[in-house]
Amino acid sequence: MKTFNYSLYESTLWDSEIINLLAQIHEHKGKQELFIQQKPAVLDTLVEIAKIQSIECSSNPK
Repeated sequence: MKTFNYSLYESTLWDSEIINLLAQIHEHKGKQELFIQQKPAVLDTLVEIAKIQSIECSSNPK
């Protein structure tokens, strides 16, 4: 996994749109973690479906 050096940007002023997008990302990550904890079986099923669809698409290129 890549790491990000935030110190390069510590003196940068951030646009309010960027700050709002960062807040939304943080909020959605929290929701994702909660979903993973509450419904792991549903997530496992969705992952399996995605894997099957990915294999089918790569096996049958258009």
